[in-house]
Amino acid sequence: MTEPMSREQVLAGIRQEIAEEESAAQRETDPIRRDRKLRHARSREDYAEEEADAIAADIAENEQAALSLRVPASLAAALKARAAAEQIPTSALVRRILTQAVQRSDAPVFTVEQVEQIARRVYRESV
Repeated sequence: MTEPMSREQVLAGIRQEIAEEESAAQRETDPIRRDRKLRHARSREDYAEEEADAIAADIAENEQAALSLRVPASLAAALKARAAAEQIPTSALVRRILTQAVQRSDAPVFTVEQVEQIARRVYRESV
């Protein structure tokens, strides 16, 4: 199995495409079409990093497995509130929390009741 493309590899590919678009625009004999193609290439360059991030995220998403679980409504609400405060998707927050928990082998495993207490406290503090 091959390794998924990194963000840097994706960005390099996008920049190569932009360079090819600019080169094709320079060869265009119609000045209106040339300007339009150059504007498009410049516009794409403005968003190249965001495009690379999105593509890399899609690649990473395709390499992930879905995990479905039920949590108390209060915990779901607290997670959504925290994610909104951090301006990230709730799923990204949950992935980060789970990754940190798994990487810390010395971290205690919480019971459902403990998680609910933490969620209630987070919710109260965020209001």
